[in-house]
Amino acid sequence: MDKFRVLFVTGTCAAIFAIAFSWGVPTHCVQLPNGMNIGKQALIDLNRPYFIPDIVPKFRNGRSLLPGDAWPFFTTETTVHGLALETDPEDDFWFAWREDTGLVLKKENLSLYETLVSEAGAPMGNKGINVVGSHIVMMELQRRPEYANQTCRTRWMTIGTGNL
Repeated sequence: MDKFRVLFVTGTCAAIFAIAFSWGVPTHCVQLPNGMNIGKQALIDLNRPYFIPDIVPKFRNGRSLLPGDAWPFFTTETTVHGLALETDPEDDFWFAWREDTGLVLKKENLSLYETLVSEAGAPMGNKGINVVGSHIVMMELQRRPEYANQTCRTRWMTIGTGNL
């Protein structure tokens, strides 16, 4: 009976830890009106120097839209778009995301990409500068009262591209 109790307690603790690990933790972020968030990709990114995670656009469930940083990065009331940076610069790609269309890559669907970017509207948080990254956009938006002190779900750890 004691062996069963030890196994039950160990199994329960492991299940709670697994749920907490996959669920993530709340961290500072910006919740955008277009349905996307800007925040840390994870608390620890094992694929980056010093394990410091990128600031990325991500869904409400904490899953990243991109494998890493975006530069330039634009967000509007309806759309998120820019250049997603990969480890190898030859693999970088232009993207646009809108809730009704999802992620659209310029190289795969040029006409839809151009339509989304042209209909996007004025950039938020770019301070009138066209070449800023997601870190700067997040920092600028957090200075506005409507975006200050917001939190989002963030994964504990990312290994590789975070299962994108």
